[in-house]
Amino acid sequence: MRQLQALTLLIFSATVPCAAGVLTFEEAEKAMLAANPQAVAASLDLDAARLRVTAARAGLYPSFSADASYNRSGSRGLPAGDSYGYDLSGSQPLFSPSVPAAVRAAKASMRAAEAAYDRAASGLRYQLKSVFADILNSRETIKLSGETLKRRAENLELLRLKYQAGRENKAALLETEAALKTAQWQHEKYRKNLRLLERRLNRLLARPAQSPAPELSLPQPPEPPEDFQGFSQRLEKHYALRSARAALAAAGASVDSARSGLLPSASASGRYAWSGSDWPASANSWSLGASLSLPLFSGGRLSAGLSGARLALRSSEAELKNASDEVYLNAEDAFLSWREARSYLDVAKSSLDAAEARGWLVRKQYLAGQASYFEWRNVEEQLISEQNQYLAAGRGLITSHAAFTQALGE
Repeated sequence: MRQLQALTLLIFSATVPCAAGVLTFEEAEKAMLAANPQAVAASLDLDAARLRVTAARAGLYPSFSADASYNRSGSRGLPAGDSYGYDLSGSQPLFSPSVPAAVRAAKASMRAAEAAYDRAASGLRYQLKSVFADILNSRETIKLSGETLKRRAENLELLRLKYQAGRENKAALLETEAALKTAQWQHEKYRKNLRLLERRLNRLLARPAQSPAPELSLPQPPEPPEDFQGFSQRLEKHYALRSARAALAAAGASVDSARSGLLPSASASGRYAWSGSDWPASANSWSLGASLSLPLFSGGRLSAGLSGARLALRSSEAELKNASDEVYLNAEDAFLSWREARSYLDVAKSSLDAAEARGWLVRKQYLAGQASYFEWRNVEEQLISEQNQYLAAGRGLITSHAAFTQALGE
């Protein structure tokens, strides 16, 4: 029971300042989001999307360019001559519906990239909290397994004395010996599983796989409320809904872009140039103008593109409705699982208390000759099973709360 109380203090205690060398979940989360390859890739995609917005917005502003040229030429018997050319030009779109549509599409792509980053971060947070819970559970399981090994060895010594005294049969002795060997095998299995979990934690944190895992600290899961409706507003910020809204905005921008192909476009331009064999006393020229373009015939390409964009817009609207339903249902399912896990922890605790009391009583009865070996063996096995079940229930509560947080898009 001492190990179970330690697990309760480790996993189900409130967040307190941690001693040196203890890695808190908040510290691990920051390190993971800064170094994990998935998080880094999503962050870089988001930065690239922001730059595409800047590039698309530049189409709304005037553009300028400058050119310069120099040539030296001559012929046999004549001195060589120089020629220069300088050119400064600029343009400004006056009416171009495709440019604002491109800006809206780029902004929608940026919002989709933000949602993708939040999706990746949410998934990584769930994995991190799960591996925290698994490592804490595995470490306490190893401690419990060590106590079980000690008890199994004591039981074998007791059975050996009883067998030598003629008060127990050989089958009971052999079964007790086999139980000890099984406990030794399980202990090694638990140690292997712990090492695999520590490697998984190192990979999430982008640390070398062989690095030893530090002591971990995990905050206490809160008590689940009675009603799920209080989380409805938080679901509106879910990354899946934001991604679907961004896809809808991109589809609307595509409709505007396709429609702009049927509309006229206008722009203004200007140019000033110098050219000649000497500068600045050289010939110069300038020009100012405006242009207007109107599509007349495209073989149905523009109208077909517009119709296709409108159909894609209707599809995006349906996808948004479907995403909204899925997000709500998944979050409610995760909420109910969280409440179930919390209730099951109480059940596991009650069963463990009963198994401990029963195990203590039957052991005393067996030592006094009032209970058979088989009854004592069955009670021992039930006690070990209930101890492990209680540890699993604690881990299940943490992971179910983590799954609910992920279902909220956080």
